[in-house]
Amino acid sequence: MKKLNYIFFSLLALLFATSCEEPQVENPVLKTPTSFVLNNPVMQKQYIELTPETTVKLTASQPDYGYAAAADYFAQVAFSEDATEWVEVNEEPYHDLGNIQLSGEELAMAMCKLRGIETEEGYTDEDARAVYVRLRAEIKAEPEKSAIVSNVVVLEQVKGYLALKLPGYIYLIGDCGGWTGPDAGNAAALADWKLYEAADAIGSKIYSATFEIAAGKATFRFYTELTGWDGGASVGSQEEDNPINCALDADGIYTGAAVKGKGSFAFPDWAGGKMKITVDLSGASYKVTMQAVTE
Repeated sequence: MKKLNYIFFSLLALLFATSCEEPQVENPVLKTPTSFVLNNPVMQKQYIELTPETTVKLTASQPDYGYAAAADYFAQVAFSEDATEWVEVNEEPYHDLGNIQLSGEELAMAMCKLRGIETEEGYTDEDARAVYVRLRAEIKAEPEKSAIVSNVVVLEQVKGYLALKLPGYIYLIGDCGGWTGPDAGNAAALADWKLYEAADAIGSKIYSATFEIAAGKATFRFYTELTGWDGGASVGSQEEDNPINCALDADGIYTGAAVKGKGSFAFPDWAGGKMKITVDLSGASYKVTMQAVTE
């Protein structure tokens, strides 16, 4: 009997010890996916007139990665199912395949890009048309192994509109332009006094342009909006409404700081000619560069 008790308690102790061990969890192994299903959208046959407030909902099943992987998803559109040119709709990835919301504005921008429209003047209105949609998936850590595109679905009647991602701009306001006021009513008069972002750097908040500035007229500051003198949109040499004298160096360049304020940059020794101006508003500290342009 003692021997039986000993065996019983030994087995019980072994069972307890085994149950207290940490469960063995294997690291998931990523499979190269071969299937990625995009469902037919509910709005597939509806007339969809895009506006900035419009959204088009899509749903899909995750690619067969072998486990529930955290992937990035991007919508792509084209004007035919077998197109060679597909334009991505979203810059920021989607993550919820059960509730993908295509932005009406981003979709309209993609349609304009597919049509080759780059300017407002080049846009012509058109009737609703079929837009073909697919999804692209990838996992950042394994982009090549995880990349896959879904099947194609169609939105049969989509009416686009003019939606272009154009370079941002600011205004040069000063003696060189007769101190024309930074008001919305003067937009046409100030059209030639804009500094633009580069076409390949939209959203950078770095603006540049070259202006013909007469001698004695090189006093100016910048406005990010046409909201009036006191609308809070001015960028200058200092906060106070007083100019600070500046000078180009031996190479014909001036580089300095700028702040939100109404102090102008003044170049009393400017002899006249072309001046290239760059204003960098991308960081917490603003910077300006003025350079004499010699042909």
